Amino acid sequence: MSSLEDQLSIPSNAFLPKKASAKLVTAAGSTIELSPSLSKSCSDKFLLVGRQASTADIRIDHKSISRKHAALYFTNEKKGLIVKDLGGKYGCHVNGTKLDSNGEIVLLNGDKIQFGNVRESVFTLELEVDFFEKESQGVESQNHASAIESEKNPSEQEEPVLTGRAAREAEIAKMMASLDETPTYSKYQGTEPTSVSNQQVSTKKESPSIATKLKIPVTSNITLPAQSNSLPTSIALDHSGSRLYIGSSDTTLRCYDFNGMDLSARPFKIVTVQEGHSIVQISTSNTGDRMIVGTTSAQPMILDRDGNEIMEFNKGDMYVQDMSHTDGHVAPITGVSWHPLDRDIVATSSLDGSVRLWNLEKNKTKFQKLCSGKEVYRVKSSMGKRTQVSCVVFAPGGREFACGTVCGSIQIWNTSRVGSRPDRVVFDAHDGKQVTSLTYSGDGSKLASRSVDDDCVKVWEARRISRSCSPIAIASGIRGSYDTVNCAFSADGKLICAGTCIDPKNQQDAYSVLKFFRVEGGSSKPVFELDVAKGLSVVNLVWHQRLNQIIVGLSDGSIKMYYNENWSIKGAKLPVSKGLKQTDDLTLLLNSRAPQGSAAIQGEIQTPNALPLFRSTEVKNTKRKREKERQDPIKSRRPDLPGTGIKASEETSDGLNFQQTVLTSAIAKNKNIAGKDPRDELFKYNEGKDYKVSFEGDKRILAEKTAEEEEEELKNQGNN
Repeated sequence: MSSLEDQLSIPSNAFLPKKASAKLVTAAGSTIELSPSLSKSCSDKFLLVGRQASTADIRIDHKSISRKHAALYFTNEKKGLIVKDLGGKYGCHVNGTKLDSNGEIVLLNGDKIQFGNVRESVFTLELEVDFFEKESQGVESQNHASAIESEKNPSEQEEPVLTGRAAREAEIAKMMASLDETPTYSKYQGTEPTSVSNQQVSTKKESPSIATKLKIPVTSNITLPAQSNSLPTSIALDHSGSRLYIGSSDTTLRCYDFNGMDLSARPFKIVTVQEGHSIVQISTSNTGDRMIVGTTSAQPMILDRDGNEIMEFNKGDMYVQDMSHTDGHVAPITGVSWHPLDRDIVATSSLDGSVRLWNLEKNKTKFQKLCSGKEVYRVKSSMGKRTQVSCVVFAPGGREFACGTVCGSIQIWNTSRVGSRPDRVVFDAHDGKQVTSLTYSGDGSKLASRSVDDDCVKVWEARRISRSCSPIAIASGIRGSYDTVNCAFSADGKLICAGTCIDPKNQQDAYSVLKFFRVEGGSSKPVFELDVAKGLSVVNLVWHQRLNQIIVGLSDGSIKMYYNENWSIKGAKLPVSKGLKQTDDLTLLLNSRAPQGSAAIQGEIQTPNALPLFRSTEVKNTKRKREKERQDPIKSRRPDLPGTGIKASEETSDGLNFQQTVLTSAIAKNKNIAGKDPRDELFKYNEGKDYKVSFEGDKRILAEKTAEEEEEELKNQGNN
């Protein structure tokens, strides 16, 4: 017996099965076979469970697991798997009961064991029916062979068992002696295939876990870290599943691109949609190039796939009572939905009691803001009064939409006509409690509604909704604390998933749970449950049908993405395949020694376009200089502007004639010329002025003949 077996008090008759006939199965479907090939402790008698990678056979990396936490082995006396607690602080739990420190218990087929506080890895023991019969026969044959061997060599005596330091020195001496031996090589020969008739074929099939049977993609997950402590109020993916959008209560929108993401899981862009208004819901177009974002304001926004603003909706007149006579919503937005087939039609709901359909191409605009058309649906309660709309969603075909109200009703309206009454309605869907969310199945035949106040999810036949109808399935016991909680259908529509919120009184020890229910059958009990996070609530979730992945938003702002290696495609599998970006030690050393801030800038700072290399020698005037010269009338050689009327000043203009100039001068000097002779007044204006003085010194002859005389001479020369 080795020293480790002495320390752990493992019995001498302990053993591990040679074949894979005993295994531990987790709820997610992963399997651990209890065989000697799994052992790292140089012993084929037991398996060690712990946190230390060098010694543990079954390693669980969690803070509640000790280095040597528990030991697993079999004995023929006790027909079962023996779990021995090794004195860890958090111990082991078998079927919900904690073991005593340094105690042991026997597990039978189907029993569950939990090591420490790792609730995500609860193991279930699976044994074959004739497991101990086969093992007892194997042990007897082994004992018989050892007895024959001892009879052949009676002179040999059993070597004494070394422990402690002596065992370690003997092991080192054996290793040093092996270095002097000549190595031998042997060619590998595989086992020849045998016929099926010679094999013992077992007719019993392996029983897969519930998650594997139902094909629920929860075997693996990654976490997108929180950027702030805000709630992820809305989660949306485009149709192809390449872009992920997270809307938060702090007015920010996080955009993720799976194709360019690694395990650091950072968003490529963070956008503030509307300052001071948290995001309520996000819906992407069927082409994936745009999305509509509804906020707590009355004006939704249209953004492109990169988060840039394209269009803002108009706000209506709050003093108008009839909502069909105003251009937009007048109260906060509660839901948005994009038409599944038409890329230009969206639907919005508001607390003003109306649902509006917007055509992004045909509707008119005011001050570059989109106005609502005539497609305004006024939602009313069972009493005929206006009620507030809490959510809206398009049917997969796009011919109708469903809306939930604060009074607890579900109403389905036809998009081809606008009327005062819905096509189908159930007023007491949640017994007068507010309908928080509505979700259609992939084929549009089922409609799921959830309410925070009654902690249940109800599934309805969408085409048979009426005032007297009843739900086909009710999932109860789903605690909700946030108005953003919702539910999601699986790709085939046979399962529905909903997340729970933790109890505030037991916040530290409680786990949020994802519960999966069967739609058909009407059972209110979940068929599968999965613990999500300790001390955190599930705020929102999406089950993408094309990726077959579940995206869960938690109350601390982080996002968990669940997937399966076999059934899921792309999405979260892309960053996992890339891993983290590796950086060598030399790069890290250079980056650590590099100067920071302004000290990293060496020499003179120059604008690149101002360098002589990029400056043209022919064109010396810049754009700003040319614009300044164009405004200068002298440099631009602008002609004089035409006269626009009589000016009350002595300065003349090219647009005024002589008479207008005289009249202007008279008006400027306040002279009254009414009743006077204009000829005398003009002569008075010419008094004391001599125009001949300017020409006395000029002796130039301008012309010897007049124009008429020159024409006569030309005619005479032509006649001759």
